[in-house]
Amino acid sequence: MNRDKQILLDAGLFIGALLKGDARHQEARTIIEAARQGELTTCTTTSILSEVYAALTWINAQPPHSPSDAANAVRLLIELPSAIDILSDGFDVSLKMLELSEKYNLTARKVHDARHAATAIINDIELIYTYDITDWRLFEPEGLIIAGPPSVMVNINKKNE
Repeated sequence: MNRDKQILLDAGLFIGALLKGDARHQEARTIIEAARQGELTTCTTTSILSEVYAALTWINAQPPHSPSDAANAVRLLIELPSAIDILSDGFDVSLKMLELSEKYNLTARKVHDARHAATAIINDIELIYTYDITDWRLFEPEGLIIAGPPSVMVNINKKNE
C-alpha cells in the first residue's frame, strides 16, 4: 500500500467515536466512518488500538464497556470491510522508540507516545490526526505533521495567529 499520504489516526479519534458521552463524539465518529469506508486513506497501530480498548474499559468511560464489549467494538473498527490499515511494531520500531525516548528525555507513560511516533516514522507516515496536540508536537522535528481533525486545526491556527 502507498503510505506517503496515509493519515495515522490516534486513539482519541477512536475513543471519541465510540463513547457517546465524549465531547468529540460527533466529529470523531464522522472521521472514523470515513476512514472505515475508505473515503480517507488512514492507518493506526496495534498499540493505539490497545489504548482504545483500555479507555473503553476504564471505570469512568461514558458509557463504560465490559472487556467483551470493548474487544468487539475495537474489532468492528478494523475488521473487513474496514479500510483502516493496521501497522504493527517490531524490531525497527522498538529501536526507533528507544531513540526518540532518549532524544526527547521521555519517561513513564510518555514512552507510549514515542512508540506511536516511531511506528509512523518507520512506516513513512507523516500526517497525524490527534486530539493530543502536545504529545504529537514533540515529534514534529521528526517530520510528523498534525493534519487534523478540523477542531484541532482551528485551535492550532488560532495559536499561530
